[in-house]
Amino acid sequence: MIKVVIHHTCKSSYVLYKALRGTPGIAFEMVGTRYLPYLKSYILSVPAVFNDGRLILLDPVEPNDVLALRDGKTEKDLDLDEAAENFMRGVMASQAILAAVMLYKSLKPALEPELVAVLSRARYHRQEDKTDQITRRLAEREEELIRENWERLVKILTFGLVREMYWLGADVDNVEPIHVKMWLLAKATVGRLGLPYPKPAVPEDVAAAVYTTLKESGRRYLDKVAEEQTTILTDADFMSLAKV
Repeated sequence: MIKVVIHHTCKSSYVLYKALRGTPGIAFEMVGTRYLPYLKSYILSVPAVFNDGRLILLDPVEPNDVLALRDGKTEKDLDLDEAAENFMRGVMASQAILAAVMLYKSLKPALEPELVAVLSRARYHRQEDKTDQITRRLAEREEELIRENWERLVKILTFGLVREMYWLGADVDNVEPIHVKMWLLAKATVGRLGLPYPKPAVPEDVAAAVYTTLKESGRRYLDKVAEEQTTILTDADFMSLAKV
């Protein structure tokens, strides 16, 4: 059985559910109030796809990805650089992982074997024996991958900030650079875990880039978030999966 873990605020979860609901062999489970146990399974973004209880995919996930997994048609030879690009897409799809990567300006927080195997799609393509090689390739290409994807990383991070401002009813015009720093420091850590050494701080260029993007595009992002969230939250069928 394929289990897909989703969240009631997530557009990717919503799209996947609408495409696959009722499909034989695929079940959906929405995360509710008791969310901490999900962290034990490395669910750091949604949708998260499990096959017989084992985590196989984290967002981005397309309907055909899940169908191929159900049908046992995912095996292929995975090139190391393709795996690295898959990994970066996974980083950008996870606000938790992205925030940590941007806080440290490094991929090191995410170079955990379980995450590398899943985000690179090595496990999905039955190439998990390449996890160590992929990890080394990611370490070798770290600066290049962050530099090449910098603009997208900043935009996606900023969009995540705007989404949370929408939920809180906050105005993008009232944000100052210190608010960006406070949000990123909190977003990238769990309690004290993850705080940078020796004195916790946020890279100035990261905060400045997010603040600039917010000022340039924040209003447009806010309108997009409002449309996205209204569509999701008014769908009674989807929301009925919620466990509060």
